[in-house]
Parts: sequence; structure tokens; C-alpha cells
Amino acid sequence: MMQPWSAVWIVASLATTGCLWERNVDHRLTRMQLGVTSRQVSVDAPTATTTSGGVARTISPPAEAPALASSGVTGALQFTMRARRNVYFGGEVEAGPLQQSGYFGGAYGVAGAEISSSVGTLSVELTAGRQWVRNELGADNVPRSMLEPRVRAQLPLTPQITIGGVIGASALPDDRGWMAGIFIGMYSFEFSRP
Repeated sequence: MMQPWSAVWIVASLATTGCLWERNVDHRLTRMQLGVTSRQVSVDAPTATTTSGGVARTISPPAEAPALASSGVTGALQFTMRARRNVYFGGEVEAGPLQQSGYFGGAYGVAGAEISSSVGTLSVELTAGRQWVRNELGADNVPRSMLEPRVRAQLPLTPQITIGGVIGASALPDDRGWMAGIFIGMYSFEFSRP
């Protein structure tokens, strides 16, 4: 579903945060969050291309044809690293089936700011990247850009493990997509430590 260059983009995103060769990792908080996300997506219906007598034609759907819209539960993995006291950067990947026949995938860059205490954390973040929707097995991917502000909150289970929730909605004018999810977070050291 994802293009081969997506894996290169994800590795490059992680490398640019410095996490792959950070010498002072005990001074820079890193976290990995694994979760499930309920997501609503809608994309324009793809156009079909046919060949008639050696000439390629594009057949557009009728004007009344709705966009492809579906919801589904996806799995998400986010890896971030603290850059300054309350600011973090990282990457996220997400994939899963849609409720109607179809599949969803995405690769994003993440930037956020959080307030933390021994009680938990509250974060605002902005994700931007690429998503792919496939209508059915064997069909072409429908790629699209995404820009999604989110709010994330989490509570500690142990000093280095948290449980939390996240909500967000698309900021693009022609997209009415939204997401909500729950996750488990794992930190490189106590998350409330400065």
C-alpha cells in the first residue's frame, strides 16, 4: 500500500531528529506510542482511463457521484523526541482496513508542545504528511496530503509507561476527516522529569 520512498522518508525523519545517533540520550526524552485509531476519511472518486482505438480517454464520474467516504480502525505508531523543554518532533505511521471494502495508510511528520506533571501530560500537536486510500484489493492507491491538528492527553501507569487518548480533525478545507484514538506510551526515562 505505501510506496517504497515512504520508508526512506520515515527513516530520514527519524534521523533528522537526531535519535539515531544521539550521544546524550539520557538528556533527551524519547517516546514511542502504540495505539488504535478510529478514523473517518473521504477522498474524491478516482477517474478511470480507457483506451479506445489507440487513444486514451479519461472517464470522469458523473457530477452527482459522491466522494469515497469510509471509516475504519487503524493501528498507529508514533516516535518522538524532545527538542526543548516542552517541544517535541518525530514521525508517525498508520495503517489498517476501512469499514467498507478498502485499506488506509499514512506516514506523517509530527511537531508538538506539551505540559507535563506527575499527574500526566496534555499536548497539542500538528501532523502533516501523506495518506493513501485503496478502494479494494488490487485497486490503485488514492494518495492525498494531510494536515491535522490534534490534542493528546495521557496518564502514567508507571514512571515510564503511560496510557492516553488523542483526537484530531483535518485542517484542509476540502477534507472533513477526523480521528480519535487510544494508545500506550513508552518513555526513555520518567516522563515528568525536565
